[in-house]
Amino acid sequence: MKKYILAILLLTFGFQGFSQNEMPLSQRLKWWQDSKMGLFIHWGPVSLIGKEISWSREGYGKAKYDSLYLRFNPKKFDAKAWVALAKASGMKYIVLTAKHHDGFCLFDTKTTVYNIMNTPFGRDVCKELAEAAHEANMPICWYFSVADWKDPDCRNPQTNDVFSERVLKQVRELLTNYGKISLLWIDFEGWPSPVQPKKVYDLARKLQPGIIINNRLEPFTPDESHGYIGKYADYATPEGFVAGYGKTAWETCTNMGHQWAWKFNDKPRSLKESVHTLLRCVGGNGNLLFNIGPDSSGVFPADFAARAREMGSWITKNEPAIYGTKGGVYTPADDYVSSFKGNKLYVHLLNSLRNDLELPGMQARVKSAALINGTKITFTQTDKGVKLNFPKDKIDSVATIAVLTTDRDLAGLTPIIPFSKSKSMGYAKNATASSSVGQFYHDPAAAFDDNPRTVWKIGRRKDVDFNQYYGKNIHYLSEEVMSLYEPSGWLETDLGAPATVGKIKLGETKSSNSEIKKFEVQYQSAGKWVKLAEDTRMGTWEKTFTPVTAQKFRLVIHEYHGYFGINEFQLFPPDK
Repeated sequence: MKKYILAILLLTFGFQGFSQNEMPLSQRLKWWQDSKMGLFIHWGPVSLIGKEISWSREGYGKAKYDSLYLRFNPKKFDAKAWVALAKASGMKYIVLTAKHHDGFCLFDTKTTVYNIMNTPFGRDVCKELAEAAHEANMPICWYFSVADWKDPDCRNPQTNDVFSERVLKQVRELLTNYGKISLLWIDFEGWPSPVQPKKVYDLARKLQPGIIINNRLEPFTPDESHGYIGKYADYATPEGFVAGYGKTAWETCTNMGHQWAWKFNDKPRSLKESVHTLLRCVGGNGNLLFNIGPDSSGVFPADFAARAREMGSWITKNEPAIYGTKGGVYTPADDYVSSFKGNKLYVHLLNSLRNDLELPGMQARVKSAALINGTKITFTQTDKGVKLNFPKDKIDSVATIAVLTTDRDLAGLTPIIPFSKSKSMGYAKNATASSSVGQFYHDPAAAFDDNPRTVWKIGRRKDVDFNQYYGKNIHYLSEEVMSLYEPSGWLETDLGAPATVGKIKLGETKSSNSEIKKFEVQYQSAGKWVKLAEDTRMGTWEKTFTPVTAQKFRLVIHEYHGYFGINEFQLFPPDK
């Protein structure tokens, strides 16, 4: 009988067993995607001098920097106060720098004396924060740098294996000693991971089966750290700005102030800018990890704490439009973003100088429209669009949210793009490329979206075993790393039907270490690619030519150096 039951269970759950290791990605991500915003905390002995964490080490003096911990004594640190601030600010999870690139550990590790237990403070910060978070039902997460700029074994050809084992022991400590850890936020600092990504990923999955892991174990460049999701990652992490709309899971990490670690005389961003950063993440179908650095006493600066609570108060009045929603069905535009849940569409008007909004047509009928507080608003709907008129005396100086009740569940609708600003014939058309550096905001569609912040970038070579480069001391600006990417490539748009084109505009992102040296624009005729124009410099490039009629157009990159990006590939009809 027991054998019969076991056989049934194996057939039902698969021969992998019933391990939570097989938890589907969508299930792992659900709590996090519903949460929308988390508190990022960069903190350590560097707060004594008000300089940037890790990155200031060399300029300040390595020996002096590495000795700061000997006088680090944050007597006012109160883990419960930190958690309370996060909750009051509308933040649903906390990510703490358990170890940054400087190697200092905020936890009681047995792998190095360079940790919080050997400071005058002498208390396990990670332990106290984890306990406070668990008590408040707040997911606790660790930021962890797999690199260590202080450790002489890191990327040392003779001893990197020793270092790698030390890192794995630290991961084991962090994911064993502090209860449930909901997310592991790995960071990339310019060199390939000194530890094989699979080892870290598999260990984390084993110790915390439901854990979410970001995408920074595998990158070889900053571009990859923002948009590339490899085999050992769950989501992408653009940094410092909100990119756009993503079908894949993503999270922008950025500062409420102007430095990751606490900074002298720093000021928080305005309430409007802070809220708009969140809403653009929500409308882009992503998350926001909003950073505030505590001072050396262990306290969040008063003006930052006040801004965070002010942000939380604004969110409380508009919660239904934020938490538990999906981004869309309208993808983000300059003046608005949207989110939805069921048959409720939330339109966030971001421009407080206007009270009307015209949206493209939608394959759902709007039954009613009101502000989020219940005030009715007028609207008209046709096949071509939806027009909303907000009461002038009800415009919120931060953002005004309309709730449209529709006749169907909106989850099945295709995302609806904004009206084109450029009027390019290639706007949002089907885009493909020979390769791409990432699945989000560096993909082919990034060059056809009227958004210069999103850029297509050429991808990895397919004939390279990238695993052999982990542990090596090679910087992303080195020729060795640059040579790992395809030496040429193409970007293509399909207009859907033949169209007459008489002008093309191209945009190359500006960078001191990248340059397109030779490129060509082509169109397809009778199944063959025909040269339309060529050049040796791009920058902002525009060309008018004898009109051609075709359905498909290509940009071919023949020669380049560095990590170029194409932010726009625009096609226009002949000038009239």
